[in-house]
Amino acid sequence: MSIDKLSYIGFGFFFSILIIQQIYIGYKIRKISKQKGQELSKSAENRLSPKASFRFGLFHMLFYSYIIIWSLYNVWTGKFSVFLGIVIIVASLLLIRKPIKIVRDNRPVHAELSFDLPHLPKVRNRVTPELITEILSEESVISIIKKDLEKTWQIDYKEQWRLGLLTPDIDTYDLSYNLLSRKERLSKSVDTATMRNFANQIPIKRAAIINATTYFTVQVDRIMILHGTMKPMIQKYPGWSYQLIRKTQSHGYQNIRDLAIDTDSPSARNRNRILPKFLQEDGFPLKEHYSDGDPLTTERGGTIIVDRGIIKIIYPDYFVQRRLIDDEGNLVYLGLDENFSYSSTWNGVSVVPSVSKKLYKCVTYNEYVPVVRFRSFPYASNFMLPILDTPMSESG
Repeated sequence: MSIDKLSYIGFGFFFSILIIQQIYIGYKIRKISKQKGQELSKSAENRLSPKASFRFGLFHMLFYSYIIIWSLYNVWTGKFSVFLGIVIIVASLLLIRKPIKIVRDNRPVHAELSFDLPHLPKVRNRVTPELITEILSEESVISIIKKDLEKTWQIDYKEQWRLGLLTPDIDTYDLSYNLLSRKERLSKSVDTATMRNFANQIPIKRAAIINATTYFTVQVDRIMILHGTMKPMIQKYPGWSYQLIRKTQSHGYQNIRDLAIDTDSPSARNRNRILPKFLQEDGFPLKEHYSDGDPLTTERGGTIIVDRGIIKIIYPDYFVQRRLIDDEGNLVYLGLDENFSYSSTWNGVSVVPSVSKKLYKCVTYNEYVPVVRFRSFPYASNFMLPILDTPMSESG
């Protein structure tokens, strides 16, 4: 079979599927609108589930990509003029932007870990106060919550954990820069603190990152120190990474304070190998003992959901482990850090409140019914350990 026949068969296949998909989507939108008593929406993806929207956008993206390749082939074989080929390609590039946005906004989001609660019977996909009370009174649920909270002193082998130092000289957030015109901004001298404020962040003095990423977002078993007081091997570098030594080589959780630095390497020679002492040498004013609010801890928690009548607990990876301290070594708690893109740098702390955006996407994409979520709190409290939240909404 020639390439020409294959190209026409491919075009006919994509076009037929496109027509069938449009008819099916129109039917689904009308059905949902009648059930809910709502008017028809002009945007199909507004009425579709995240999974259906993802498939809708993906197919259109592939269709327009095929049109671009098909046009290039026909221009190359002389069947299309150059002008006609350019017109089709430009039109396809303009039309493909919306499908790409739909795919990006509705891409699959799954929980890192989930398991069923075997002692609870199947329930309807409807959350009531009685259901929440029944779930939280189960011994199996209480046991799981306790086990999760026992891990607040530990870090997983693949988790990224950040420690940031806030100091009074740069611990500022000034909104006046955002109110200036573009001309006034260019004429004004800009320092690091101002640039961080412009990005809705509070600048940090120095930072330490466990399991920092390298090129191609590969995580390594190292700790990165940024702007520490100890000079790195290359003094012009803002930071330097050091090899970690774990007591347990197997994958799993380990106490953060049990982590050690490989002091046999040239970059860490003659330094204290114990992690808290190592951080103190690099300018982090950690205290020898914390009766409460220990910064060398992590956030733990989960979300109880109903999945087609089965009650589960899921653990989506929707935030990065972060702890902040002031110049006296006291813990500064600013909520969860939803900058879940792992990196090897960290220059500022976002002042935008946490809304659990990725968690909400995980729940809506998999069509879960959220019941309640729980998480730890870094200070001892009879009322806030653990924190129990009501079911999520679109506003977070």
